[in-house]
Amino acid sequence: MTADTLVESERVKSGIPGYDEMISGGYFRQTVNVISGESGTGKTILGSQFLYEGAKKGEKGLCIMTTESAKSLKKEMYTSFGWDFNELENSGMISFVDIADPELRLQKTVDMAPTELIRSFKNLIDRKIEENKPARVFIDSVEALFLAIESPFRLKTLIDDLFGVLRSHDVTSVITVGTTFKVESTVEYGADSVTRLGRVVSGNNLQRSIYIAKLRGSNTINEIRVLNISDNGVRVLDQSPYIT
Repeated sequence: MTADTLVESERVKSGIPGYDEMISGGYFRQTVNVISGESGTGKTILGSQFLYEGAKKGEKGLCIMTTESAKSLKKEMYTSFGWDFNELENSGMISFVDIADPELRLQKTVDMAPTELIRSFKNLIDRKIEENKPARVFIDSVEALFLAIESPFRLKTLIDDLFGVLRSHDVTSVITVGTTFKVESTVEYGADSVTRLGRVVSGNNLQRSIYIAKLRGSNTINEIRVLNISDNGVRVLDQSPYIT
């Protein structure tokens, strides 16, 4: 096996048109990849499409929803794009863990120490990966887990611990983080790659944008491009959102 073949075999294609080009062919296997951005920029769709495209290729997925129900996500993806996650769940291709799980009822954990909550979450991830043997993991999202951590050093340590659990398994992970509560910079710091989504006003147009902030061990396309959402999901266009 040549060096080029080895590198190619380590890549996991997202299956998102235009995006894999930006990240030189895909994510590296067994890495943690963060998608950050404010609400409404397309983070959940991108992560869901990552799972859906994997399932189409026979790669099992695990979806963990920390703040909403899996039922809501499955309905949204079906009505918007025709992606039948119910069928994929019934066939065993994608497994879901959502806010209904006792370990993810973040609103009910006011009496639980933040570090205990995160420890429970790590154990949940570890167990679900062992049970379901996925190739792809999508966590949407992580900021709610870390809001009560006041020490920056402690926050970084806990994030590193969480990412370490994911890297200990043969899975490729996509994790979303919002920008409302200002924990995203620490989450991004510990990730293997960071993709930032946003909105750009250009003239009378409001467009979603995407760029790669980092990808360890690889070149990237160092451009801000348009992230388009259509009936088929998300697609990265080979154009700048600043051009009217």
